[in-house]
Amino acid sequence: MLDLIARHERFIKSFHVSLYEQEGEMLRFKVELTFTNDSKLFIKEYVFKNKERKYAYHWIDSFENLICRWDNANHWPDISTFPHHKHIGNEVFESTKISLGDVLNSICKKL
Repeated sequence: MLDLIARHERFIKSFHVSLYEQEGEMLRFKVELTFTNDSKLFIKEYVFKNKERKYAYHWIDSFENLICRWDNANHWPDISTFPHHKHIGNEVFESTKISLGDVLNSICKKL
């Protein structure tokens, strides 16, 4: 994770790791990134023994309005890419399985 932050450091003003736990192959972490335009990305990711991942990447502007949230919560079974989806405003869209690196690349292209 720190290598991804380092690769995008010119876009990142600060970051805070509020949770990082690793036990064998299992991993849990929560991180808050603040970008140079004062938007923020809240990162929550869990990796289980069977390599399954649960994730949520929640990007808000400096006024705390949602820009985009990518996640794989089981809330939208009618989406063709279920459980992977993204929220833009009040709408839900298809999304492929995504990684933190993908999200950072997408955000930094827009900054």
